[in-house]
Amino acid sequence: MESKIVELRDRGRRARRTAVIVGGAGAALAVAAVGAFVVYRLTRPPTRRERLRRLAPGLPRRLRGRVPSMRLYVGDRQVGEERQEARWERLAVRLAQAAGTAAASALASRALAAVGEAARSRMQQPPEKG
Repeated sequence: MESKIVELRDRGRRARRTAVIVGGAGAALAVAAVGAFVVYRLTRPPTRRERLRRLAPGLPRRLRGRVPSMRLYVGDRQVGEERQEARWERLAVRLAQAAGTAAASALASRALAAVGEAARSRMQQPPEKG
C-alpha cells in the first residue's frame, strides 16, 4: 500500500512538472507571437483606412469609407499644368545661374589661396623662443 502511495505522489509531481513546462512553452509562444505581430504592425505601411482613422477618429464609420478623391494644386495651378516660359526668360535664368556659379568659384579660389598662403608663411617662420 505504501509503495502505491509513493508511486502516486511521483506521478503527481511529474504531471505538475509537465504542466509547468507546457504552460511555460505556451507563454513563450504567446510572447513571440505578440512580438511578431507588433513588429509587423510597426514595419508595414498603413492602409488608407488606417490613415483615415488616425486623421479623423471622431467620424462615423459610414462617412469614413466615402472619402472623395482630391486634386493637388500647387501655387494656384494644377500639377502638370505648366505655363510656357518665354525664350528671353529662360536665357535670363541661365545667365544668372552662370554668373552666380562664376562668382562663387572666384570667391572660393581666392579664399583657398589666402588660407594656403597663411599656412605656408606659418611653416616658414622660425619658432619663437619664449
